[in-house]
Parts: sequence; C-alpha cells; structure tokens
Amino acid sequence: LGKVMQQMATGDRLTKLSDDPMASIQLLNLDREGAAINQYQRNIANVKTTLSSQEVHLDSVSESLKSMRELVLWGANGTLTDEDRQGMITELESLRDSVQSSFNSQDEEGHYLFSGTKTDTPAISDAGGGVYSLDGNSDKRVVTVAKGVTMESNTTAQDILDLGGGDNVLNQIDRLIVEFKNPSPNFQTEVGASLDAIDNTLGNVLGAMTEIGGRHNNLDLMDGAHSENKLLVDKVTSDVSALDYGEA
Repeated sequence: LGKVMQQMATGDRLTKLSDDPMASIQLLNLDREGAAINQYQRNIANVKTTLSSQEVHLDSVSESLKSMRELVLWGANGTLTDEDRQGMITELESLRDSVQSSFNSQDEEGHYLFSGTKTDTPAISDAGGGVYSLDGNSDKRVVTVAKGVTMESNTTAQDILDLGGGDNVLNQIDRLIVEFKNPSPNFQTEVGASLDAIDNTLGNVLGAMTEIGGRHNNLDLMDGAHSENKLLVDKVTSDVSALDYGEA
C-alpha cells in the first residue's frame, strides 16, 4: 500500500530501479538524451548571440569603410581648400579609430570578439606612428551544436583585415592621411593603394557577414530539430514512466 500511495503521489510507476529494470535503463538513456539536447540548445543560443554581436560590429565597419572610400575619392581631386583638407583628415582619423574600436569590441564577459582564440587580447593595437598590428589570431572557436556537428562561433580581425605582408587598411589610411597633410609625388599612388585596401577589406567584411547569415540559418534549423526531438523524448519518457491510475 505504501508503494502504491507513493506512486499515486508522484504520478510515476517506478519508485526504484528494481520496479522495472528494463524501463529504468530506458529512462536513464532518455534522460541523458534530453540533457544532451538541452546542452545543444544552450550552445546554439550562445553561438547565435556571439554571431549577432559580431554582425552588428561588422555592419558598423562596413559603413565606416564606405564613408572612407567617399572621402578618399573626394580628397583625390586636388581642388580642396586647406579647410576642406583638414576637415577630411579629421573625419578619416575618426573613421579609422571607429574601425579599430569595432574590431576591439568585447562581449559581456570581457572577451574580445575578433581575436580568434586569444580572447584576452585586443584584436588590433596601435604602436603609434601609423603602425597598427593584428595581435589576435585567426583560430576559430568551435562549439558542438548537435551530435557529431560543430559550428564556428567567430570570425577574426586577421581574416578580414590582413592584406598580406603584415599590412592592413588602417596602416594604409594612415599613410594616406600623411599625404593629405603634406602631399608628395606619391600622393596619387597612395590614393590608389588606399582605394584598393578599402575595397578588399570591404569585400572581406561583406563576405564575413554573408557567412554569419548562413550560420544563423543552419543554427535555426538545428534548433528546430532539437525542439522536435525533445518533444519526442518527453513523450516516450511519459509513456514509460507514467502511472496507470486506474490500475493503482
């Protein structure tokens, strides 16, 4: 009678493993599967949050690069007044600093988003004198989002900004700013190099944003599949463990 009363109080027909060893093993397996699904869904939510944060900052970088390009084209026509030139230099410096700030952004735990696996290191450092170095790495942070399935949760400043030979668009913009301040015979060369650097970097930014969008879509599909599997696990668990009140 005590056993039946306990069953009716809990709604579970199994009060201990020995009540039905086969069903108990099945329930343990279902519990493990349910826990794994919950962990996968938490991982997916975390990856989506990280990707969304990166996407916001990359969108800001994209707008800054477009504004830079317009300023470079405007400044290359050779008809600027000193006042125009100074205003343009100030804006270019501001846009350059904005790009650096975006790539040095951090999540709520203080981890740098674009530094690869070196999350305690800013992605870009300014050594002064127009020398910007990429101090993170290009390694990807990989997260398990389903059984046997992993997803890269980040893109890196090195992937986007590295133009080869240790150069990047920030260094090139600084060289152009020097030319705008004191034009030399290399002026048009630096203008052309700056436009190329901006275009290449902008292409990398847009490519990264497209890839992030694709990852978001895949994560949504997997999250939906996990939700359906969780419903099935819950139903089977109920079928195996639920008490037949009429029999009790």
